[in-house]
Amino acid sequence: MDLLDSIQSDMQRLEKELIVRLQSRVPAAFEIGAHIMNSGGKRIRPQLTILAARMGGYLGPDAVTLSGAIECIHTATLLHDDVVDKADTRRGRPAANTLWPNEMCVLGGDFIFAKAFSALTSLKNLRLLYIVSVATERLSEGELFQMMNIGNIDVTSEDYFRIIADKTAILMETACRGGAILGGLDGDREEALARFGFNLGMAFQMTDDVIDYQSDRKTMGKNPGKDLEEGKLTLPLIAALTRASGEERARLSRIITGRHLADGDFEWVKDFLHRRGGIEDTLSLSRTYLNDAAKDLETFPDSEEKRALARLAERILHRTY
Repeated sequence: MDLLDSIQSDMQRLEKELIVRLQSRVPAAFEIGAHIMNSGGKRIRPQLTILAARMGGYLGPDAVTLSGAIECIHTATLLHDDVVDKADTRRGRPAANTLWPNEMCVLGGDFIFAKAFSALTSLKNLRLLYIVSVATERLSEGELFQMMNIGNIDVTSEDYFRIIADKTAILMETACRGGAILGGLDGDREEALARFGFNLGMAFQMTDDVIDYQSDRKTMGKNPGKDLEEGKLTLPLIAALTRASGEERARLSRIITGRHLADGDFEWVKDFLHRRGGIEDTLSLSRTYLNDAAKDLETFPDSEEKRALARLAERILHRTY
C-alpha cells in the first residue's frame, strides 16, 4: 500500500470542496478557476497540511478546508504568473491566458484569492488566518523581487534564496505549520514540521529549476528553458557563472538581456551548465535541504504519516517534473 493511501479520502473530499468553493454568480469566474484548478497539479501543499494535522492526531474536516484554502492561494499565483510570463501552456494544457483575456485572468486570480480567505474565515481560527496572510504577503514580495531582477546577470545566490523562500518555501512551511496547529502540537513539534515544510519547499524549487534545463516539453507540459527565455537567473546559472570565463559570461549576458533564444542558444547553455557544475551544485544543495527536512522529522515517533512525509520528500529529488 502506498504510504499516502491513508489520506486519499481526504484528498477526494478536497477535490469536491475546491469545485464548490469556486462557484460564482459570474460564470467566467468559475470557468477560469476550474480550468487552472483542474490542470493536473500534484496537490503537494494539501497533502502536507493533512499529514501534518494527522501527526497531531487530528482527523477532522478543518484540515481539508485549510488545505483547500492554501491550494487556492497557490493556484491563484499560477494564474497570475501565466499572465505575467505570457505562458502558452500550463502542465500540458492551454494556459488560461490563451483562452481568456489577460484582464479576466488577473481578476480570476483575485477571485480565487478571495475564495481562499473566505474558506479561512470559516475556520474561526485567528492564528491560521494570520499565518496564511503572512505567507500570501511574502508570496507577493517574492514575485515582485524576482520581476525587479529580470535580465539581471548579477543576481546573487542570496537573492535567489530569498526569491524561492518567498515564492515556494513559505507556502509549504505554512501548510505544515497550519496542520500542526490543527493537530494541537506543542511549540517545538510545530516548529519542526514548519522547518520540514520550508526545507522541502527550498529543495522542490531547486529541483524544479534543474528540470527546466533537463526535461522536455512532453514531460513538463511547457517548453524547457522558459526561465532562461524570460530573463530569470536561477541557481544552476548563478552557480555556473561563478566559474565562467569572460567569453562565456558575455554570451550568457546577451542571451539573458535579450530575452530571446536564438538557434543553438539553449543547447549551449545546457552544455555550459554541465561543464561549469551548475546542475551538480544545485542538486547537491537540494539534497542538503532534503537531508535537513529528514532531520526535522526525527523528533516524531514512527507512524504512517511520518513515513508518508519522508517519502514525499524523497520524491522531490527524483521527479522528472
